[in-house]
Amino acid sequence: MEFSSPIERAEDGLFLSENPTPFERLKVGVRALRILDKAPDDPVAQPLFNAAIDGDTYGRLVEELRKTDEGRELLTERPTLERGDVDLRALAALPEGTLGHAFARYFEDNRIQPFTSPYEVRNDTDYLVKRYRETHDLAHILTGYGTDSLGEMEVQAFVIGNLGLRSGWLILGFAAVLMPHGLPPIWKYSDRLRVAHRRGKQSKSILTLRYERFWESPVADVQRQLGIPPLQRR
Repeated sequence: MEFSSPIERAEDGLFLSENPTPFERLKVGVRALRILDKAPDDPVAQPLFNAAIDGDTYGRLVEELRKTDEGRELLTERPTLERGDVDLRALAALPEGTLGHAFARYFEDNRIQPFTSPYEVRNDTDYLVKRYRETHDLAHILTGYGTDSLGEMEVQAFVIGNLGLRSGWLILGFAAVLMPHGLPPIWKYSDRLRVAHRRGKQSKSILTLRYERFWESPVADVQRQLGIPPLQRR
């Protein structure tokens, strides 16, 4: 499979050449991750980080989606959850407990806006990278993991188990060494990461569902459809 930059910013070393070596992909991924630590929504670093570290993983996920009618439809129609494509006001008016209401409430509570992608989707792999970024907020809602630093680490552990993304390992390693944003030493929450990873493995791929069709469904029903085990805290 060929890899190339979906977007670039050469002055920061954010550029992925055609068919880069594993070392080059790792180097670009680390550079992007350092930028994302200070600017989580950086429009160049975010997509390039995913392409550099997991381009082939997304390619595998695309092949899996092509094996089902629902997956082929998703890749053909390429629905988006970008800012401007989602009516948060209408979703907020849905009954409490529905996925749409929880999605709108998530953005209100965190005082953020839906993701906006600055780069062209050239193929199915690019689309799936973009789709993963757009559905990251839904992953928080469906797993029950918070948006604090520890909750973000749990989401990473979940998607490692669920999708096999190497980027999650890199993020967890980065956090373990640098302990950004007040994170405790990783050994203090390693049990929670193991549980999150196990929940991810036990669940259906979170990229298979066309969430736009489930706004009016209770969150619990969507969790059951994906087979996500209930969140239990000790």
